[in-house]
Amino acid sequence: WIPDRETRVGIVALGIYLFTIAYSPGEGPVPFTYSAEAFPLYVRDLGMSFATATTWFFNFIVSITFPRLLGAFKPQGAVGWYAAWNMIGFMLILMFMPETKALSLEELDAVFSVSTRRHVLYQLRQVPIWIKKHVLRQKNVQEQPPLYEVAEEDKTYGPTAAAA
Repeated sequence: WIPDRETRVGIVALGIYLFTIAYSPGEGPVPFTYSAEAFPLYVRDLGMSFATATTWFFNFIVSITFPRLLGAFKPQGAVGWYAAWNMIGFMLILMFMPETKALSLEELDAVFSVSTRRHVLYQLRQVPIWIKKHVLRQKNVQEQPPLYEVAEEDKTYGPTAAAA
């Protein structure tokens, strides 16, 4: 696709650099940190083992399928195939993985008490708001009420009326 060798090497290097920037702080450590936060102590070892096994399983799938995809689709198609799966994974994470940052195990009970259906609907309504704020740079964008709120004075967390 790119006949000039120097340009092709530069674009490949840029792709590797951008992948490293996105993967290293994001999707690379997510299964380990998320499962370490989300599972209660009595099943944390089992949860961590499933998270690790899932990560290694998909690493195995990529290493087995990539040579065959190179032969069938050429390099652009093989990388495009995995890029499409990454977009699908991004949407699934957006819809089905609640935020657990800076919450204790006890506080996570309130987060996970919100039904999956309500969480998905909330996240899907949040996408156009995010696009308006961060892509189109619009001011005064109407925010949604939070899905769960924090009562700082007594440090209790619970679903809001929007999640009920």
